[in-house]
Amino acid sequence: MRKRFAVLILMLIFALSSTAGLYAAEKVKTPDQLIKESKAKIKEVSVEDAKKMMDGKEKVIFLDVRDKEEYEKGHLPGAINMSRGLLDFHVHEIIADKNAKIVVI
Repeated sequence: MRKRFAVLILMLIFALSSTAGLYAAEKVKTPDQLIKESKAKIKEVSVEDAKKMMDGKEKVIFLDVRDKEEYEKGHLPGAINMSRGLLDFHVHEIIADKNAKIVVI
């Protein structure tokens, strides 16, 4: 009797853990889904609009994500340089004003 009960409990645990794994897998997004969602939140601006922001009194940060060598060859005055490879890890360190618009170039 104990052996049957133990087998039944093990089968129940296995069934529940398998179901939980399937449920969790449904919640995981693919890279394509993440990119699509991110792009939906990003507003592209024209060069003219960026110039208006720069000339105006808007709080705007120009974030240049090119490599250092490219940045040093020429960049917008006041632009902050951080390569894309480091951006995810350090953007919070270089963007002090959380309310400013960020224009990525």
